[in-house]
Amino acid sequence: MSEILSSPAFEEAYAALNKQQQEAVDTIEGPVMVIAGPGTGKTQILTLRIANILLQTDVQPSNILALTFTESGAKAMRERLLRYVGSAAYRVEISTFHSFAQKLIAQYPDAYPHVIGGQPATDIDRISIIEAILEDKAVSTLRPGGNPEYYVKPLIGTISDLKRENIIPDDLAELIAGQEETLQEIEQFHVKGAHKGKERGEYKDAVKTIEKNQALLHVYRLYEAALRSEKLYDFDDMILETVQALESNEDMLRDLQEQYQYLLADEHQDVNGAQNRILELLASYHDQPNIFVVGDEKQAIFRFQGASLQNFLYFESHFTDTKVVSLTDNYRSGQTILDVGQSLITVAEGPLHKLRIPLDAAVVQESKVSRRSFSHQAIEDAWLVDEINNQIAAGVQPEEIAVLVRSNREVEDLANALRGAGIAATASAESDILYHPVTQSIEQLLQAVTGSSQSALFAVLHGPYWGIAMSDLTKICASQNYKQTLTDIIHSEDILHELGVADIASVRQLTSTLEQARTRAVAEAPHETLAFLLEASGFKDHVLKHDPYQAARIIRRLYDEIQELVKRDKKTTLAQVLTVFAQRRSYNLALTAPFVGTEKHAVQVMTAHKSKGLEFEVVFAPHLVDSAWGGKRQRELFKIPRSVPAPSDAEDDEKRLLYVLMTRAKRTLHLSSSELNADGRPLTPSRLLFELDEENLTAESTDAAEANFSPLQAVQAPVAHAGVDTSAVATLFASRGFSATSLNNYLRSPWEYYFKNILRVPEVQPPHMLFGTAVHSVLERVSRQHTLAGTIPSDSEILAHLESALSRLPLHTADYTRLHQKGVEILLPYITHMKSVLPTKCEEEFSISVELPTGDENIPVIPLRGNLDRLDFSEDGTLAQVVDYKTGKAKSRNVIEGNTASSDGAYKRQLTFYALLLDLYDDDRYRCHTGVLSFVESASAGTVKEETFVITKEEVAELKEEIITAALALTNGSWATQVCDPSVSEYCHLLG
Repeated sequence: MSEILSSPAFEEAYAALNKQQQEAVDTIEGPVMVIAGPGTGKTQILTLRIANILLQTDVQPSNILALTFTESGAKAMRERLLRYVGSAAYRVEISTFHSFAQKLIAQYPDAYPHVIGGQPATDIDRISIIEAILEDKAVSTLRPGGNPEYYVKPLIGTISDLKRENIIPDDLAELIAGQEETLQEIEQFHVKGAHKGKERGEYKDAVKTIEKNQALLHVYRLYEAALRSEKLYDFDDMILETVQALESNEDMLRDLQEQYQYLLADEHQDVNGAQNRILELLASYHDQPNIFVVGDEKQAIFRFQGASLQNFLYFESHFTDTKVVSLTDNYRSGQTILDVGQSLITVAEGPLHKLRIPLDAAVVQESKVSRRSFSHQAIEDAWLVDEINNQIAAGVQPEEIAVLVRSNREVEDLANALRGAGIAATASAESDILYHPVTQSIEQLLQAVTGSSQSALFAVLHGPYWGIAMSDLTKICASQNYKQTLTDIIHSEDILHELGVADIASVRQLTSTLEQARTRAVAEAPHETLAFLLEASGFKDHVLKHDPYQAARIIRRLYDEIQELVKRDKKTTLAQVLTVFAQRRSYNLALTAPFVGTEKHAVQVMTAHKSKGLEFEVVFAPHLVDSAWGGKRQRELFKIPRSVPAPSDAEDDEKRLLYVLMTRAKRTLHLSSSELNADGRPLTPSRLLFELDEENLTAESTDAAEANFSPLQAVQAPVAHAGVDTSAVATLFASRGFSATSLNNYLRSPWEYYFKNILRVPEVQPPHMLFGTAVHSVLERVSRQHTLAGTIPSDSEILAHLESALSRLPLHTADYTRLHQKGVEILLPYITHMKSVLPTKCEEEFSISVELPTGDENIPVIPLRGNLDRLDFSEDGTLAQVVDYKTGKAKSRNVIEGNTASSDGAYKRQLTFYALLLDLYDDDRYRCHTGVLSFVESASAGTVKEETFVITKEEVAELKEEIITAALALTNGSWATQVCDPSVSEYCHLLG
């Protein structure tokens, strides 16, 4: 008999169960599958069943294994079990799959030769390994010339997917062999019709798929070898190696099968193939094992972690005579909420039909689901803040209110909006702090210490913690030129005096602090140098005073990250640490820092994924737009036949996620969307909203919110900065005027112009821009030779020109090799095109400076200047057209003219600007309103794309007005009252 005695708590909890729940708890022998929808008491029956096993049998607590997916889930299960069986709960093995694997690694080290003695591979480790592998010519198909790093992250993700599905390289080789056999059955050529004799598309696609998969296999094998060589292992390897250990080590398997006589798995819909295999192996000793799984296909929201519907359905087919129990009574939500949620995920037939069982409200009698559509997202957010205030005023506890959204970015924004309105809010998310202004400022401080970046020094100089006045900053930055860098200026008191800098002491404080940090960095670890730098500069005190909640979180996380880089990865210099940060940005690898809850009674703001398993009286679901909730499909780069069918489509996954969100609400659910976002771009309501049962939806008017809205309520509305020396800007503009580029900068944002063209932010040109410089140089030589000699350089001469142009640029060896290959691919066919279109006479790199009269005494003329790539002349000596080379991706005519949501017409404005320059030029032979945009890179596709525009007099006149308006604003200082929008200019944070 059992040594565990029944407790009053168990008896009371058991008596409260409904018939289906009692059936699940009482069936302690054989395989059992429980379909447990949201709010049906899943955790309760799991723990009561464990308690019942201990009460009804003589097994020891250590003979029970319960596996779940999160540490919080395991903790909740154990705490509840403690109430029913007392201290025996501590002897029941309740853990996550990975924690269980860790325990087995410690218990059976010899079964894990690839894990023992190693350490987990970081994201940077994986990227470095894949980058090195892609240098191999055998996988050139995975290293496209235009973006050689394109496949790095997809390869890492695909290898992880394969491991989660328990597919090792040898298994992948067998799958590819099957694809090759299938290829033999596909007809290769068309046998009739217009395409007779040509290769069929289906065949070509299959060949390409096999070639890419073979390259993937090659990378997979080398990746695994590199991990072994460097004594690293993937997080996924802990599960994969456990599967292999259980399959190959019979003694280990028999030990575990003997120990764990009862198996339970929570959230079974979220298992992947490898995890499912562990359950299968542990249960394989008996024909009718005591295995119990609880799950709900409707809540399968972790497909990105390898979970699949097939792994869930597999249980019933694999374990014969499985008892299936469906729980249909919901103890959380009202019927209206349940019915609206059900309408989203209902299917008429197929295997999902029996799984998507409607739920019945067992406790909550009344509930409401409302739907609102706002004209602008700022109004939607302002309404949300006001309504939450109203709910709290009406007596709803703040912790019973949740705002559930799609992304971590929204969590941060809306939590800040609530706090800004005086509402306590806890943001439950791990936000990416890599692009946070505090992180960027710290990184720029470190770059300034190493002297690796003049642009970083520029940013540091603008740090308000130094106390340098904006008027002094303008004098310093505007005096930069090719002969006199920022470093030269701030280190010379003579130059500072000459410029009229008023507060030289503050500048000296900056240079002294950087010099001290540079000296310390020689003997100290990077995190120690960082600690000194944050203190001595005044940076830490400044940001903690400005926003202590955010600043402390970010500084702590960065300090820990850098310390870990030193301890674990032996990154002992600032330069090495900065390289890691650069790699993260290059591959968009998040550096996450959890939000820390500071108040117990606070509104909860979190993503829909984070809300799983939680419940709230009132739930707000804002920003339900199609760009976020539309089931966007990701491009399938590798088409691999699976041992189980691939997961369901993306839109169905989004339905499940929205269903989970909706069923967090007990009594009130607010759904909302907007027609415009902060940029003024149109938004479309999520397609999922139109699948909801309209009879149970209450459409609410937003008229009051629209009428009462003030722009000052907008979430995180940027504040205009008035501390700029506008008179200095006016003086500099009067002497410099506009080029086409600087005008486009101004029209995009006056602040973009201020930083880039007045203060001249030092910027390092990325490789693609340097490549453009080299290509322009080659094309200039080709055109000039054609005009002077009537010939085109030979291919060998062109390649020599290209090599010469690239060699003069600051390129890394790998970039040089890649860009050289790209140059060969596009220049030879493009120059063939040039040969067919070049006129007898051209002028190259034509520099022009003119003045535009304004009729305003404050600024009578505006200097205008330009550098035109190529002028083509007619036989009569008059200018026929202006040709502008573009080395980026070819653009459509609509994009060029600014007729799309994401374009501003800068390309077309550039051609109009050239027409204006030539109108103002003092040589009538140069009058020309025909401009050509020639996309050089399009030549690699076999046909050069060019767009020709005839600029009208009206377009030129309109541009004149834009230029004069901008000039007057720069002259009278009114431009500085405009908002600096961080989404337009990356330098807004420098304004303090």
